[in-house]
Amino acid sequence: MPERTCIACKRKNDQGFFWRVARDFEGRVTLWKGRGRSAYICKEDQCLDVALGKGRLERALRGPVSNEDKRVLREELERIKG
Repeated sequence: MPERTCIACKRKNDQGFFWRVARDFEGRVTLWKGRGRSAYICKEDQCLDVALGKGRLERALRGPVSNEDKRVLREELERIKG
């Protein structure tokens, strides 16, 4: 399995250990879907907070991420975690 790095804590692990965030075909930031440049985030609250709060997601995706996209992404990840 390919190894990836968390954009928040820089921990390396198998791809399945992370959430994959990418842009969809309309330019929105989504979970799992999309092609091309993507970012990986550990499945831990502190990594999600750092990735969404310190501009790391924008740097990883090489473009702006709207506050609405961040809100929707956070809600989706919180729902998955249960």
